[in-house]
Amino acid sequence: MGTHVPCLSDRHSVHRNLTFFISKQNISSNCVTIAVNRRGGFPMDELTKPRYQIYYNQKPLAPQVFSDLHVQYQYGNRENPGSMDVFTIFPGIELIYNDFSMVYCDSSLKTESELLEINYCYQGREECQWLCGDYLYLGEGDLCITRMEDGTPGLYFPTGRYLGITIVLDLGILKDHMPPLLDNEKLRLQEFGDRFCPGSHFLAIRANRQIDHIFGELYQIPQEFRHDYYKIKVLELLLFLSMIDPEQERALDRVTKNQIDIIRQVQRRITQNLQENITIDQLAKEFCISPTSLKSNFKQVYSTTIKDYLRRERMERASALLLTTGSTVADIAASLGYTNQSKFSAAFKAVHGLTPVEYRRKCRHERKD
Repeated sequence: MGTHVPCLSDRHSVHRNLTFFISKQNISSNCVTIAVNRRGGFPMDELTKPRYQIYYNQKPLAPQVFSDLHVQYQYGNRENPGSMDVFTIFPGIELIYNDFSMVYCDSSLKTESELLEINYCYQGREECQWLCGDYLYLGEGDLCITRMEDGTPGLYFPTGRYLGITIVLDLGILKDHMPPLLDNEKLRLQEFGDRFCPGSHFLAIRANRQIDHIFGELYQIPQEFRHDYYKIKVLELLLFLSMIDPEQERALDRVTKNQIDIIRQVQRRITQNLQENITIDQLAKEFCISPTSLKSNFKQVYSTTIKDYLRRERMERASALLLTTGSTVADIAASLGYTNQSKFSAAFKAVHGLTPVEYRRKCRHERKD
């Protein structure tokens, strides 16, 4: 996978998740380092990154180096790729663009210092699980601040697509090398960990205009100005965080492991036989959960209703059958639980923009060309 960072022309093609890492210790010889020259405007000739090692499939993952300020970690394969583009912004601060087209990534960390990360979801959905047992689902525009810890589970994206930004703060470096224009007596960066993430807790903030203003513009930057723009946005974010009251912002709902397990079982249940028309009440009874909790928890995990999720799965299956089989539209409709062909055609057109007959004809014509 090649490098893919935001510019004015490809706003929707960049991952929406931003992470900053913060470390309280000096970096050791076995961690990743990025040399920063004077054209970056740093007060140091060389900048070491926070002490952490990324693992993929339980093996250390080495980055591809594009410049002294930019490296990339690659995951997956051609069919299900993933990448993290890491930019060094200031001493002790990294900005990461996350771009994943997969449901699960077996990625983990080994840390040698205290790290904080600020995650912003731009597109898709991410499951966040902590060692304390809490689960949280970040939706588009949501923000989450948490500690980076050894042993945290891999990355899980319920919708199979995720774009986001992560910002990493190294508190040890920032103690001696504050970003320009900031007053640490007012900002108190060294207190961010205890302030936002006491113990193993986290701070999650639902999407709002302030967050969108800070992060959304990071997907509209001409490449030649991006690094200077990153600096401005990082400073803006730090000032924004210094002014909020964490207790008033703890808005996102947590879900338990048991609730997550039930919802995943429900998802497998409704997709294993797309011909069956099962009701919410039937599912609730089968999985011993109230209909209200079932609907609420399912939407929290998959960002859509059970009805809409099932319709999407059926239409994706229908498009595959239209292209790979000679079955009639009526037979395909029946195999997906539709007794009325007209209703099936209307549902298909709502998703794909064409009727089943038009879709099949168009795809066959394109194949011939």
